[in-house]
Amino acid sequence: MDYEFLIVGQGITGSILANELANISPKFKIINYENVSSSSRVAAGIMHPMALKRGTLSWRGKEFFEFSDKYYENFDRLNGSEFYKKYSFFRIFSSFEEQNNWIGKSLDNIYEKVISINENPIKNLNHSYGSGLVKTASRLRITEFLDFFKNKYSHNISNNNFQFKKLELNNKLFFYKGDSFKKVFMCQGVNAIQNPIFNYLPIIPNKGELINVKSKYLPNFIINSGVFSLPTGLDKFTIGSTYNHRDHLKRNTKEAREELIKKLGKITNLNKIEFLGQKYGFRPTTMDRKPLIGEHPIIKNLYIINGMGSKAVLMAPLLIHELLQNKIDASVEIRRFSNKIKAENIDFANSLIH
Repeated sequence: MDYEFLIVGQGITGSILANELANISPKFKIINYENVSSSSRVAAGIMHPMALKRGTLSWRGKEFFEFSDKYYENFDRLNGSEFYKKYSFFRIFSSFEEQNNWIGKSLDNIYEKVISINENPIKNLNHSYGSGLVKTASRLRITEFLDFFKNKYSHNISNNNFQFKKLELNNKLFFYKGDSFKKVFMCQGVNAIQNPIFNYLPIIPNKGELINVKSKYLPNFIINSGVFSLPTGLDKFTIGSTYNHRDHLKRNTKEAREELIKKLGKITNLNKIEFLGQKYGFRPTTMDRKPLIGEHPIIKNLYIINGMGSKAVLMAPLLIHELLQNKIDASVEIRRFSNKIKAENIDFANSLIH
């Protein structure tokens, strides 16, 4: 069959890309290998523009948030869904220094619409240094969002491992198992490490573990103090997340669970918390903490969109929009790593061309 587009991967990035490409042509195909530990399936979906540890706006934070906020609201409106919701979000300060930094920032014109100081005590929490409010915060229910795409485009999706050796380029058309495509987009997350076309790019798997708890004690809004607490309904909460680039084991760990519980215990009474379960996923991060987006240096119309770490919900809508408008930000362009391409990558790329 003849298609316009092939998307490899149906996580957050692949799904948003499919939604955008569907506006261009309904003739697209998604090849996706279901992975319960993919970062998209595990992520809490919290979105805000701040780098909380430093108390500063993250890279392009306001711009990403404003674009994505409108994107998800519009998506829900058009589809009659309720995947996206605004949340109150409080940062619990760990020191007077952090408190003073937040106060200073909140008086700055750049930050005044983003953060403020919370003057009111938060019930049942230990916060002797006070707390700050992130005014622009929300959450996307990612699992439901991805399942919606899976159902909506079920006729476009093939649930299989992508076999790179079966991809061919002939007379400016890509061929894969009998189908033809004009453009191919790789949205594989950490699985891009096994992609012989793009594996020269420095994608670093970063393991994140979360726990689910039940409590009538935790507040019904998002709090963050070394860990976050996200209310998910019926007195249940997701607590996260760890960051570990050394642990590549595909399992939950006791160490991560203890780390999260210990940090939670610094701000609330653990006797009021019931442990329900644990999950893990691997985020695709990069050495310079910027995403990886662009066209392959040898094969035209073959693209990668990757490396957003824990911020795909925040970043993906605008970065995909810019890619499709051919306005890729220079700091995310994969050309910055062109010196890392290896002879075997070049040889494999050339072997696809017929």
